[in-house]
Amino acid sequence: MVKILKTLANHSPLRKRKSKSKATTIRLLQWNILADGLGEDGFLATEFSPIFESADVKSKSYSANEFMKLVREAKLADTASGMASKFSELKGAEKRLKKLKESAEGYSELRETTRKLKEETDRSELVKLKKQFQNSPQLQKVDGEILSWSKRSERIKRIALQARPDV
Repeated sequence: MVKILKTLANHSPLRKRKSKSKATTIRLLQWNILADGLGEDGFLATEFSPIFESADVKSKSYSANEFMKLVREAKLADTASGMASKFSELKGAEKRLKKLKESAEGYSELRETTRKLKEETDRSELVKLKKQFQNSPQLQKVDGEILSWSKRSERIKRIALQARPDV
């Protein structure tokens, strides 16, 4: 029994192995694509602060944290009112509608259901907030410089090439 244990111990991956060669270092680059370009608050980079409601410099402005607070409050209100589930219903109805041909049975009823759901969701707090800030140059800049996939992928490539990782 002792001989078997010694044999197992000699082949254990936990056993220290003596290596004659020098250790090899591999540099690994890991990138969180979803968090790319986001600020410390977990969403909006603060470089775009203040955020104005419109291009008019006299319009009301918000810090990035204040803006995100508005977004969180709108999401909570929509969840509490059942509006979040209406958005899910609308998304599902729109997907089914795209798959159906106009001549298919049930198409007109589904189109009417989708229209009604769209009217309901247009009254959501998030949609109101989106309309309130639809002409904000700062949010348009966020869309174009942070959320735009082509800009993000170019930034990721540039940083990755500068880091010169092995993997």
